[in-house]
Amino acid sequence: MALRIRVRQFITYFFRSLLWSINLLLVIYTCLAYWLLYSLQIEHWSASMVMITLPIAWVLNFIVVCLWLVARPWRSWLSGIVLMIGLIMFGSRTFVWHTPVELASKGKSIKIFSYNVQSFDMNDSWAMYSSSPRIRRTENFVLRYDAPIKCFQEFFNSTSIPDYDIIKRFRQAGYRYSVFLHPEMTQTSDGNVGAVIFSIYPIIKSGREPFGAQNGILWADIKIDNDTIRVINVHLQSMGIRVGKVLKQKGIKAVQRETRGVLGALHTGFTDRKEQELIVEQYIHESPFPVIVTGDHNDTPYSVVYERMRRLLPNSFEDAGRGFGFTYNRLPGFIRIDHQFYSPKFTVLNFETLNYIGYSDHYPIVGTYLLK
Repeated sequence: MALRIRVRQFITYFFRSLLWSINLLLVIYTCLAYWLLYSLQIEHWSASMVMITLPIAWVLNFIVVCLWLVARPWRSWLSGIVLMIGLIMFGSRTFVWHTPVELASKGKSIKIFSYNVQSFDMNDSWAMYSSSPRIRRTENFVLRYDAPIKCFQEFFNSTSIPDYDIIKRFRQAGYRYSVFLHPEMTQTSDGNVGAVIFSIYPIIKSGREPFGAQNGILWADIKIDNDTIRVINVHLQSMGIRVGKVLKQKGIKAVQRETRGVLGALHTGFTDRKEQELIVEQYIHESPFPVIVTGDHNDTPYSVVYERMRRLLPNSFEDAGRGFGFTYNRLPGFIRIDHQFYSPKFTVLNFETLNYIGYSDHYPIVGTYLLK
């Protein structure tokens, strides 16, 4: 009987010691992520890999706190303090709850709509030529949504089918001014135009910088009454997250192969997006007008790209959003990679993630601003 009690005590002690060791390693890892994100002393892709896992580290710390509350309550303080520090330092970029600001009677609001439409699903030729109801619903939504300035990523246009000649339909709807990342594709029968800016207000100057078939930076100086603003529409390098494909693989080797592909894409994405973000910063610094940056940044709020942009311009979600603001409509789902940033000369009145619009692998985002 005494031997059984001693064995039980030894096993309990062993697992408590193991949990405590894991707890210490987890706390060190979480604090490292805090330091990397807060200081940006290291902008290497490996540092970005640590930063992006910060929400996972928070979840693990929370689980550890719960386990210690059952086994040894006094040991829960360590991960608890780490979680509190994370809430103080990075809580606003994770979860917020703001009430929309009412527009003053003398003010004029500016609404910026942004949406990665995933080519309207028109890469599927059968669906396109069979006049897919899903495609028609997506097109009708983006045409009818009430916003004078609309930015798109992965925009597709077809001049061969009147219903899918969306550029023509936008012009008929009053959006007479536009800028295209690949203007040469607007005249083809079926073309991936990439990023697009449509405006009912005059565009007095514009520029583009493609990074490939889809990715790139597009900017337009838009005259609104007596004021002029610069809208920058970005579509940075893809994250390469293919969690669904990994889960669908059968066999260990297939899972390992797909996982290596994901890690390789993440490595390439971290490196490319950092270089692309430096170009965005250049367009911001060179602008003689107040700036709004919108689009698919393909990076979470715990990244080098987001932190650099955040230090340059305030983030609209953090200042006027509600909830978690997740914008990715695929696995893992709980990430926010579409953002809007604005010059301090604006007041952000409201920011929404339209997570009830599930036509694409992204949700639309909408910011409403008042130029001071």
